[in-house]
Amino acid sequence: MVRAFPHEPGVDAGGRLVLHVATDAPSFRVRIERWSDGVEIVHEAGPFNGEDAPPGVPDEPWNWPSIALALPRDLVPGAYVARLIPDGGSAARGAPRDDTPDARWGTALFVVRAPSPARVLVNLPLFTYHAYNSAHVRVTPGGDEGACLYSGYPAVTLRRPGGGTGGHPWDEANIDFYDRTSPRQTFAHWDLYALQWFARERIAVDVCTDLDLHRGDVDLARYALLCSFGHDEYWTREKRARVESWVDGGGNLAFFGGNTCWFRVRYDEASASIARDGKWSDDEPEDALTGLSYRRGGGKWIGPRPATAYRVERGDHALFRDAHVRNDDLVGAGASLIGYEFDGVDPERAPAGLTVLARAPLDGWNVSDGSGEIAPGGHAAMATFRRGEGVVFNAGTTDWARALGWGDARVKAITRSVVRRLSETARG
Repeated sequence: MVRAFPHEPGVDAGGRLVLHVATDAPSFRVRIERWSDGVEIVHEAGPFNGEDAPPGVPDEPWNWPSIALALPRDLVPGAYVARLIPDGGSAARGAPRDDTPDARWGTALFVVRAPSPARVLVNLPLFTYHAYNSAHVRVTPGGDEGACLYSGYPAVTLRRPGGGTGGHPWDEANIDFYDRTSPRQTFAHWDLYALQWFARERIAVDVCTDLDLHRGDVDLARYALLCSFGHDEYWTREKRARVESWVDGGGNLAFFGGNTCWFRVRYDEASASIARDGKWSDDEPEDALTGLSYRRGGGKWIGPRPATAYRVERGDHALFRDAHVRNDDLVGAGASLIGYEFDGVDPERAPAGLTVLARAPLDGWNVSDGSGEIAPGGHAAMATFRRGEGVVFNAGTTDWARALGWGDARVKAITRSVVRRLSETARG
């Protein structure tokens, strides 16, 4: 077995990718794959001598042996996986499958930055991946929950295996009834579906991580639209401040997810770690950025959900111009679109000018068995509002990207219309 993690989750084309690796194999090789609509093998290196190392402590970088790979200069921006193949080849017993970027060991996720004409930037929720990352520990119900923010550990480092792929998510045992191909809180579960859709629509996108936005390592002024998919739950103050400032100045923001920006974390450069920092206060509610809140939403984490769809309330809205939907049309009816977590409108904290585009009641939902939770007055909503010179759209449900992957016609049409409108709109 071989486990690995990148020293930095973002690297420039033509730069050096540093991987920390521990393995009981005598040697291994590395294959660099770009994942979009399918997989492209862009680089191979090795063999490298194997060296084993024990797990480190959860909140400090794991001081594992490292290798450095020079990446080709002609790499295009996007999401990449380093696949580490131990001596014996990819067919060795228990080796990760080649047809998916998802694995519990032998893979490491990173993004490549490169000059690009793209007007759309897609953010991968790295902080949320790691908030649920139990690294080498396979979580078992009633047993070892591993060390992650969700299991109660106060801080966890990003420099350990996992973080999108190559580790065990805390809720791995809670199998997604609608997508058993990967655990929740992984790159493959929601974000890859989004990148596949962009590729099939021939919409050029750049990719970044939370850490890029936190540090300001990505020039948001280059883009018309920033998109987030799936479960973008954990934000730092710095990430939020940079995104808000950019939107106020004319950038457009589309959340195709749910439970967005619910928890606040601190990032420490010295330990490359995130630590819980509470929730957003009444003076700075997440609604001011997202328009919606889990405070008036909920979720069902275990088992099937009632087949719930959005009912369109503003089919005449400009963001729906190319979607060809009308009032009372149902969106996502055949894809169980609402869930696994979703956000609603809090009338006491919703930003001025918020327009509800569609809404989903929770008729028939029962979570009294502990399979989920629903806030008082809980519902799911799709909404938009103008913030400063920019526009914010929020789809309000984590499974939007899965419905894209399933090919739901109205989900695809709305996504296409929103992305087209907000990416073509001139800043300011």
